[in-house]
Amino acid sequence: MNDFLFALNTVLPLLLLMSTGWFCRRIGLLTDSLVKGINQLVFRVFLPVNLCYSVMNTPYETEITGLAFFLIAGGLIIQFLLLFLIIPRIEKDGRKIGVMIQAMGRANYAFFGIPLVAMLFPGQDTSLAALLVTVTVPIYNLMSVVALSLWGEGKIKPGKIVLNILKNPLIISSLLGYALWLLRFQPPEFLNHTLNDLSKVATPLALFTLGGAIQFASAKAHVKQLMIVVPFKLFISPLIFMAICVASGMRGVALACAFIAFGAPTAVSSYPMAQQMGGDGELAAECVAITSALCIFSTFLFVYVMKAAALI
Repeated sequence: MNDFLFALNTVLPLLLLMSTGWFCRRIGLLTDSLVKGINQLVFRVFLPVNLCYSVMNTPYETEITGLAFFLIAGGLIIQFLLLFLIIPRIEKDGRKIGVMIQAMGRANYAFFGIPLVAMLFPGQDTSLAALLVTVTVPIYNLMSVVALSLWGEGKIKPGKIVLNILKNPLIISSLLGYALWLLRFQPPEFLNHTLNDLSKVATPLALFTLGGAIQFASAKAHVKQLMIVVPFKLFISPLIFMAICVASGMRGVALACAFIAFGAPTAVSSYPMAQQMGGDGELAAECVAITSALCIFSTFLFVYVMKAAALI
């Protein structure tokens, strides 16, 4: 019963925050331009501060092993490569192939995952989740661009891909936080207080905005594709790779990060990327909306099982 309540208390705040954002969008308090603007603020200000502050305040006695980095990075790359081989055999429309691969392989790690880790381990050191941004985000971006280029109307531009990865605020802030941690930098009280306050804004605002970004278009034309994407994204992928992680000895925060890397809903940014690179924009939007809505149920199930099995 305690494990059930733990899972429920973890998921309900996610549901309520996302539902509040969705409701505000429905009644007109949030517009397209406002959602886009808040998303930019979260992406360029609040989440970077949160990541930097989290890593910078990692206890110095913490041992960060390479197991989580190796398994998650390797798993993501293998998953994308398998999708490159399998999806073209199932779907023949080129504009949908790249979108499906991106939707199945690219998770909303920062906007959904990092807040979830904070809720799962309140008051504990969760800096690993922030550090893993430097691994997950480049892989998501690189593989998504390749998929949309091979089966869309875009072209692979290696220089631009590398530049976009290096300019990503989440990666820059994580590396900055790690550098400050290595230097044992102790900010003055006024700065520490300010960073702490800004950091606290990231979690609720990211989930609120994610809910506001959800829009359900008519999915009837894409039932076949969604029946493949959604179960794989929310259940099959995290189940397979978490089993590997558990067998390898991964537990606690690291295992929760593994679940997020593979089982978080499709990244919101996959929709504009699909549009810009000639993919099926409607299908991309529906993948984001449906996985974001249904992830509450899959997250509850996985959190409950992990807690009951004493894995987290």
